[in-house]
Amino acid sequence: MELSAATQAWVYLILVWVGFGTAVGFVATLFLPAGGPPGFFGNLVIGITGSCVGPVAFVLLLDPEHFHPMSLVGFAVAVFTSIILLILYRCLALFTGRTAKQEVVTKEVPKEIAKNVRK
Repeated sequence: MELSAATQAWVYLILVWVGFGTAVGFVATLFLPAGGPPGFFGNLVIGITGSCVGPVAFVLLLDPEHFHPMSLVGFAVAVFTSIILLILYRCLALFTGRTAKQEVVTKEVPKEIAKNVRK
């Protein structure tokens, strides 16, 4: 099955942004390792959101002459924005009473097992 040139261009663009967003999310979680959205997809969402919002805000605020979001400066802006998003996520998690430790489901230990553990 052969895709049209326009479809191939869109697929390529989406895959590039997913890869770029994954790299941005990974680097952002290196700076703030714990307490963010759980797992690979959490990093992916934070990274893609930072990759889209950061460069747009950068262009609107500073109006640089020659700027491309897929450049080194664009990567730095996206990582910075993703770090801000991770901080906002943590603040929201604390405000709502959810922490990273509460995301793990725990069960109450039966009394018989608890007695054997204490011995």
